[in-house]
Amino acid sequence: MRFRTQVSNVPLLHKIVRSLASLARLCIIRLSAEKVHFIISGNEGKDGVQVWSQVKVPTLFTQFRIESNNDNEIWLEINLDALLKVLKSADSSAGTTNEASRFNSTALSDSDVSIKLNKRPAASGGTGGQAIWVFDIKGTTALGKLMSITHEVNVNVLTKKRQDELNEPMCPPPDVHLVLPSLLDLRNIVSRLSHLAEDVKMSANHDGAMELSVMDPRVEMSMSWRNLHNPAASLPADGEADATPKDKMFSTTVSIKGLLKFLNCHLVGGTAIACICEKHCIIAYVYIGDVDEAGGVLTFFIPAKNYGDD
Repeated sequence: MRFRTQVSNVPLLHKIVRSLASLARLCIIRLSAEKVHFIISGNEGKDGVQVWSQVKVPTLFTQFRIESNNDNEIWLEINLDALLKVLKSADSSAGTTNEASRFNSTALSDSDVSIKLNKRPAASGGTGGQAIWVFDIKGTTALGKLMSITHEVNVNVLTKKRQDELNEPMCPPPDVHLVLPSLLDLRNIVSRLSHLAEDVKMSANHDGAMELSVMDPRVEMSMSWRNLHNPAASLPADGEADATPKDKMFSTTVSIKGLLKFLNCHLVGGTAIACICEKHCIIAYVYIGDVDEAGGVLTFFIPAKNYGDD
């Protein structure tokens, strides 16, 4: 089993990992010759948010080499906080704002970053040993000094049995698709709503309308958007257009904390499309680059919290 690569887009990888680190402590990374998959199974949090994402190898890496007896795939489990610390030291772009620079004053500029799968020898000198990702980072300090740093991050190589246990959620066909407004703006709004209630209802129709509403014994509040774009996939199938008016709203109630975890991916940028499976879940796709030629897509599954006939 062999894997090594150069990281060609450190800032993007850093943003992806920052987004995922707000959801869970551990992440499964599935490596293949063409794509890298980031998987969070939703077992760690009560809100059950899952991530099943894929990024094309050239979007993040160059000189990508992988070999294994598992169809040249390697599945790893990694601690996101440990990975985040390494990427902070390599991402000079994170120091462009005052807030980030306070945490990233040691970041190297013009960094050359490589990753290699290796194994740390067993302490007793016996067989086995801990699998690790070795990061070699070469760059320039703020004082103009050349520096080389090596980091080791423990990883667990998944067995075939564990791989087979990981399955993407089964969801019904979405009732409506909608291109979301700015995720950062939405995050700020939902963050304020979190002080009023624990859950939020998202509603949308085929006429570009979306609503967010909260209900609590003390307060009721809703916000509306109009003239949003419905992708072609959201249009009713032939024969169903007359039965489903364009202004019919489809709704799902979810945990505000779960929705906020998804909205942290505003860091990645790109177009975001929400799909509402009424009373079942919200599926959100965040594209890296243009939708038609995306370098990857982060897919979030946010389960519903149903109450009676809601």
